[in-house]
Amino acid sequence: MKDEIIEKREEMIELFDAYGELLTKTQQDLFKEYYLYDLSLSEIAEDRGISRSAVNDTLKKANAKLEETENKIRLLKTKKALQKRLEKVEKATTNEEKEEALDALKEYINGI
Repeated sequence: MKDEIIEKREEMIELFDAYGELLTKTQQDLFKEYYLYDLSLSEIAEDRGISRSAVNDTLKKANAKLEETENKIRLLKTKKALQKRLEKVEKATTNEEKEEALDALKEYINGI
């Protein structure tokens, strides 16, 4: 369970790094305070003089926007797929393996 929470948190930070500029200034600020500075919802609410619920709602909207954007653009999915194929090239030990891995990488890139 903890691993899933950590993975989700890391995924949201990756999405923020890629698409954070698409969020409102308030969403960006609250996202940073919660995910990057590890403040609780209550701490953020108290610091800003708003309700915990308002912080939670804003973060939910920001997360939804980040996920929606990734679903449309698929930048991170593409990046991970390219990294995976590149690793195969790097791990190849024979020329034949390298050629096959490079061909697969080229084929993927051409399909983008």
